[in-house]
Amino acid sequence: MAKPRIGITMDYVTGKPHYMLPWTYAEAVEKAGGLPLMLPYRSDLSQVPHYLDGLDGVVLSGGDDLDPSLFGEERHAMARAVDPDRQKFEFALLTEIERRATPVLGICLGSQLMNVHRGGSLYQFLPDMDRSEPLEHRRIGDDWGARHGVSVEPKSNLSHLLGKTQLECNTSHKQSVHKPGHGLRVVATAPDGVIEATEDPSFPFYIGVQWHPERQNDEADHLKLFQGLVSAATRRAGT
Repeated sequence: MAKPRIGITMDYVTGKPHYMLPWTYAEAVEKAGGLPLMLPYRSDLSQVPHYLDGLDGVVLSGGDDLDPSLFGEERHAMARAVDPDRQKFEFALLTEIERRATPVLGICLGSQLMNVHRGGSLYQFLPDMDRSEPLEHRRIGDDWGARHGVSVEPKSNLSHLLGKTQLECNTSHKQSVHKPGHGLRVVATAPDGVIEATEDPSFPFYIGVQWHPERQNDEADHLKLFQGLVSAATRRAGT
């Protein structure tokens, strides 16, 4: 039986004409039973439907920060702009994903993209967010190991997928969802109230998470996100 084909969006190397993607994304998809395929964003947007013709599911990967004019704000001094070509490509890709109801998992930037695409907004710099007992969500220096607890809504697709309502997640982000976009449900939060996951329950699989499950793909809780995506992609491929 053919493996479901999972497209993964790519990032870039600053100042060089190179695509870049941490190998853990592909590793997680492979472990979950899918076939990972990289999506080059410096493509004519007319190619987007053709990419989707060959895919059963998509992972929207992490990266830099979206243009805040998309939700009516000026860029924060601490924000780092994503490549405009990547932004245009991924918004066009997400439009086609939604038109086809293709299973999609958004990670970090990917989850923020899903929210802004639906008319939502972002906190551009979490240290400015008014919170009681705020956590440090950013990666400080070379420490990629920082974690915190996440509470998952009991009656959500995410909790059904994970089989639990509490888990430990890595954290390395300075932005997060502020106002949820149309049709999106907040389904996970950090102890300080920062939104950690959203989903659209009307789609077969439409989940965005703020943490990086691909970096924890050797742990069952986090691999389940990719297994859920691959299972949804398998069902779609069989229809």
